[in-house]
Amino acid sequence: MSAVGSIAAAAGAVRADARGKRARAPVPRSVRPGARAPTACRASTSDASESVRVPIEAAVEAPTRRAVVSASLAGAASVLLSPAFAALAEDEDEDEDAAQAAIEASMKDVLKAQSGEQTYPRQTAFGAYGAGSGVMQASFEVSSLWTVLGKRETIANDPSSVKSTATWEAVVDPVNGKVAQNVYLFHSPKYATANIDDLGKPENVSVARALGLEGDDTYRRADMLGSARRVAKDGQVYYDWEMVASPPPKDCPSAVGCLYPDHIYLMSATVRGGDLYVLSVDAFPENWRQAGNSLRRLRGSFEVRPEDIKNEADGVAPEAEASA
Repeated sequence: MSAVGSIAAAAGAVRADARGKRARAPVPRSVRPGARAPTACRASTSDASESVRVPIEAAVEAPTRRAVVSASLAGAASVLLSPAFAALAEDEDEDEDAAQAAIEASMKDVLKAQSGEQTYPRQTAFGAYGAGSGVMQASFEVSSLWTVLGKRETIANDPSSVKSTATWEAVVDPVNGKVAQNVYLFHSPKYATANIDDLGKPENVSVARALGLEGDDTYRRADMLGSARRVAKDGQVYYDWEMVASPPPKDCPSAVGCLYPDHIYLMSATVRGGDLYVLSVDAFPENWRQAGNSLRRLRGSFEVRPEDIKNEADGVAPEAEASA
């Protein structure tokens, strides 16, 4: 039915209702309950023998033109708009259902690949590659639901005087995507102190300078958000830090733009055997809210041991290189 037809139909209904009200006139208020309602009065004419019955018509409030038009428009609007609102709600429900279905499908794939069990295999560096050199094995745990990409190690020919490094290009969550854009682990020989505690309280440490990272502008610009002293099961002491680096001023379109970080560093360091070992996890800012706690767990699992830990990590085999 068209809008005009709806309006006409509604107007006709109002007129019919008005006629019905006139036909069913209420009893005047002046009549007592139980009394007979007067239906007519007798009016005299010039001839006393003749009389005329004059009907008394009850007053009925007739609908105004505004009421008729309002009711008609309301009826037409409900006819026209109800299908549109229903279609919009249906589209939103379909989009939400599709997104939820995609998440559930992704999780099913992960659980199927992992038999529904989450483990924490270790990613290792050095150790066997530095056998006889005095470089101890360093490692950290990563959830089996995550994928660690692009491992690369550089072992110094003379690790007693040259730094050795290991990097992983990214850590990826199958649902949220990239959670770490880089993992950097390095061994620095002949450190200035015999124990990490000699640096003082972790919150008072100038991290970039103390760890030999002042040559990297992002570490030098990073602000400390948190720090802690951690003791491993074997009694080894580690210092943990959370650092945030904003983009350099030249890359900021405005002062407001510089408030958003492009690096969130979760760092851990220890001194063992007179050498410094450092782990730095460069968290991906866009997924920090979803993955922050899991990345803190990764950082908190960092260990350096004199004996090698069995490498249970699946994935990319390490690439060993020698540096001068």
